[in-house]
Amino acid sequence: MSILNLSRRGGESHQAADWDAGKYNAKMLEGKKTRNEHSCGGLVVSVENGMGFVAMIATRGRSRWGLPKGAVTKGETPEAAALREVLEETGLRATILRPLDTIEYFFRAGDTLIRKRVDFYLMRYDSGDMKPQLSEVDDVAWVEIHDAVDRSSFDSERRLLELVRDEWDALVEDERVERYG
Repeated sequence: MSILNLSRRGGESHQAADWDAGKYNAKMLEGKKTRNEHSCGGLVVSVENGMGFVAMIATRGRSRWGLPKGAVTKGETPEAAALREVLEETGLRATILRPLDTIEYFFRAGDTLIRKRVDFYLMRYDSGDMKPQLSEVDDVAWVEIHDAVDRSSFDSERRLLELVRDEWDALVEDERVERYG
């Protein structure tokens, strides 16, 4: 699978890139079979005994760890899609605190070049027991916020986790509990 990252923050691909970003511009894509996809997801934080944890999902035989996300359905707001996908993939209910960032990248599916845009939201855990959506997810886990950065399989999601980790580290314990629960 070939991937090209177009993250608003720049940098490396959401998945392993083997395309040169300079190769793909509007003129080169003319006449090519292309499709746009829009997904949304959440970085869900929970506090237990003063420690921060992030909900992560595993795919590809538990070899690839990331954040829950999925397609926006017709008539659905990005926020509603993010909350739905978190619930479906992890079994968790959450509250959106704020938008985090949008990740954009290209990948091929057969002879179609797909431009994928994923809006991520920072969320606070509200309720629910972790349970993977086995049709799409192999496993789910609460991962300590510092360990989540290392566990993430995707550079673009790792940058989101680093941002939240750094914000977490800057807060005192009372602020952490107030913000994240």
